[in-house]
Amino acid sequence: MHVEHITDESDWCALTDRAHAPLAQRWLYGAGAQAVGRDVHRVLVLDGDRAIAVAQAVCRKIGPLPMGLVTQGPLFIAPCDPRRAVRALRRALPRLTVMTPSTKMRRLSLSAPTATLVLDLTQNEEALRAGLNAKWRNALKVAQTHRIKVAQITATQAALTPLLQTEKLRQSKGQYRALPPEFTLALLSTTPRAFRLYEAADAQMLFLRHGNTATYQMGQTNAHGRAHNAHNLILWEAMMRLRAEGVERLDLGTFDALKAPDLARFKLRTGGTQVVWAPAQLL
Repeated sequence: MHVEHITDESDWCALTDRAHAPLAQRWLYGAGAQAVGRDVHRVLVLDGDRAIAVAQAVCRKIGPLPMGLVTQGPLFIAPCDPRRAVRALRRALPRLTVMTPSTKMRRLSLSAPTATLVLDLTQNEEALRAGLNAKWRNALKVAQTHRIKVAQITATQAALTPLLQTEKLRQSKGQYRALPPEFTLALLSTTPRAFRLYEAADAQMLFLRHGNTATYQMGQTNAHGRAHNAHNLILWEAMMRLRAEGVERLDLGTFDALKAPDLARFKLRTGGTQVVWAPAQLL
């Protein structure tokens, strides 16, 4: 096995589309990391001329020692021996590199496994609606009876400010861990075309599109929005609109029933599939 460093965005997009890659393995994530001063390596593993795995590593120095982080990766895009693929990656990345692969390796775990919730948007509208929990579906029906319009607005820094402030407050209270709001601005500066910002009844939800997948990034609402089940309506409309754009998977992110039970319940009732990522391990 051997490796190649990928420097062309379209090549990386085609490779990561094969794995329905999450945000952390997409080009725009690496571009955002570079915007805040990190080094990024995008590596393809080949077995002969057959592409079998990809990994995007975000790197920084701790003192004189370079360290890499492969979040939600490496991704195996063809049948292979994962251990051999990882050995090939190890030769191309900093010696101290941590990964959270989709397949657990026989290595010391540095954290607990994490789970994300993913919606399959290749289903038709009827199937997606049938997959909703009855309470979630009823809340959507109520929102639709209010005849509220969901608007897509341009994601400028000013438009994102209410979302970013709410997100920063939640994270400061320890309700959950997520990308810092400042990183969202780095993504905006490098890849504004990826942003899908939707608004209805004083509520907002932000999504990022990357290739054939998209990610729910953050949201905010108030009493008026909650009274109209605005987030149910926005998410449903986002599903339909992203599906029409050709998005096949919508990643709703992690969920924590203890620290953020309402958010976890909201996500779990959409009918998505839980995807479990292996614990953090040394590459």
